Amino acid sequence: MIGYLRLLVILFTIHYSLFALSRSIPTINAEKAHEAAREQVIWKERLCPFSTLARDFLQSVYGKTSYKGLSAEQVVYGWMLRPDAWKDEAMIYIPDKDLRSQLNIEGDYARFSQLFDDTLGYRLNSLGKDLPPRMRQLMKESPAAVELDEKVGMIILLTQGKLIQPRPQDMEALPGWRVELEILWNKLPAWSGLLAIFIFFLLVFLLYSKKRSTFAP
Repeated sequence: MIGYLRLLVILFTIHYSLFALSRSIPTINAEKAHEAAREQVIWKERLCPFSTLARDFLQSVYGKTSYKGLSAEQVVYGWMLRPDAWKDEAMIYIPDKDLRSQLNIEGDYARFSQLFDDTLGYRLNSLGKDLPPRMRQLMKESPAAVELDEKVGMIILLTQGKLIQPRPQDMEALPGWRVELEILWNKLPAWSGLLAIFIFFLLVFLLYSKKRSTFAP
């Protein structure tokens, strides 16, 4: 009886593992993501580690720096390698309730595939289709619609291979210590960065105040 129960446990474990594997999101593993984070790319008109680009991308699109336990690097590579799978992930953050209602999006996040329709095409272009032209234009130019359009644009550029620009061969590479320091900074929570900036300026203020008191008559 004990042997039979043990067999059932083993079979259940195998079945559950295969089920979980079949539902996993396709991307590179953590080891490859660790290597990719240190590749140097041009982003926002400066040379930086790929980690910075990936973090900015995920923060802009999803509003967070990780997704379902995956790092930003894994998310970006997942979109590049298997956009057909990632387009059905609900990860495009739409904070505006009215815009979500107009697009029939339930919850705070939309799937990329939800923003396109076989009949209407890109759904942001059909916002307020029953309204007068001027009102339709105002709706399409609202801050919430523009923000969502920018997120969709980033994803399209990524899948088309236009978002990432590798370091030109004639450009001097960043030193290793600087790359590691920036990657470490990218992993810090947002409040930690603000705290570090506050401490830095506090130290500058204290040093400046001490210097003034030293030379005061």
